[in-house]
Amino acid sequence: MPPSRRAGRALGALLLLCALLPLAPAGAQSPAGTPATCTIGVNVEDLYDLDMARDTFGAILWLWSLCPTADLAPLATIALPTASSGLNLGPVEVEDPAGGGRYASRRVQGTFRYNWDMSRYPFDRQRLLIPIDEAQYGAERLVFAPDRQQSFVTPDIRDRLDEWRIADLELETSISEEPSTYGLPEADGSRYARLEIAIPLERDHLVGFLKLTSGVFAGVFIAFLSFFYDPNDRSGFGGKLGLLVGVLFAVLLSLRSADAAIGDAGHLTLVTRIHLVTLAFIVVLALVALRDRRKVERGETVRHPDWPMLAAVGSLYALIVGGLIAAAALS
Repeated sequence: MPPSRRAGRALGALLLLCALLPLAPAGAQSPAGTPATCTIGVNVEDLYDLDMARDTFGAILWLWSLCPTADLAPLATIALPTASSGLNLGPVEVEDPAGGGRYASRRVQGTFRYNWDMSRYPFDRQRLLIPIDEAQYGAERLVFAPDRQQSFVTPDIRDRLDEWRIADLELETSISEEPSTYGLPEADGSRYARLEIAIPLERDHLVGFLKLTSGVFAGVFIAFLSFFYDPNDRSGFGGKLGLLVGVLFAVLLSLRSADAAIGDAGHLTLVTRIHLVTLAFIVVLALVALRDRRKVERGETVRHPDWPMLAAVGSLYALIVGGLIAAAALS
C-alpha cells in the first residue's frame, strides 16, 4: 500500500476517535485536582455605631463574586465569624455574564466585634477587620482571589465620620484551617477559603479627648489654689485639706467616666495615665500641707505663698503629662 494511502487512513481513524470521545464540560477551567478560583470584591457602603466601650462597630457591605462555573455560589453559604446578633443577609442576586462564569452579589448588614485598642487615644490608629469564610465547598474545591481594583469605600463615609481619616480598603485572601475534626473519626481538619476586609482608621480630632480631660485639668488648677492658704493660720488647715479631698474625689469620678466612655478599663490608656498622675499630684500637695502643719505646730514660720515649691511641683506635673501625651502622639 502506498505511504500516502496509509497516512490518509491513519488520519481518518484519528478523526473518528476524536469524534467518539466525550466533550469536556463547558466552563470547566481548572485542571483536575486544582481548586477553582472565585474573584471576590466588596463595597463598604456604610460604617456606623463605632462603640469603643462595647468593642463593636456596625457596617453595611455589598459583596460580589465571579466564579468560573455556574455550580459555584460561595455568597450563598458564607459565614461571618465576628458578627454579633442581628446580622442581616440579603438575597443572592445571580447573573451569567457574556464572557462566561457565574456572577453573584449580596448585601450584608450587621454589628461586628472588634477589640478597640484605646491605649494611645486620641492618637490611636484602628484597623477594622471583617473576616468572611466560605462554609460549604472547602479549600480543595474553591479558593478566593481579591478584587482589589473594583472594591471601594463609599466616599460619603469620610464626610460622616469626620472624627476619622479613612485609608484605602484592604482585601486579603487566605485559607482558614481548623486542626480539630470535631470528634469525627478518620477525618481531616477542615480548610475553607477566607476573605479579610480591613478598613484602616486614624483619629483626626482631639475634641473628645479635651472633653474627657477638661475636668482633670480644672481639678489641677483648683488644687494649686491650696498653695494660697496661709499655713501659719491654724484655722485654715481644715479648709486646705478639704479642698484637696474634694478635688481628689472629682478626679476619681472623672476617671470612672472616662473609662466608661472609651472602654479598655483594664488597660492603662493615655487618659488613665493622666488621671493617675493627677491623683498622685494631689496626694503630694496633701503631704506638703501636712508638712507645713507640723512646722507651724513646732512654732516655725512657713513661707507663704511657697513659690519655689509651687513652681517645682507644677513644672514636674506639666513635664510628666506633656511627656505622656508626646509619647502617645509619636509612637
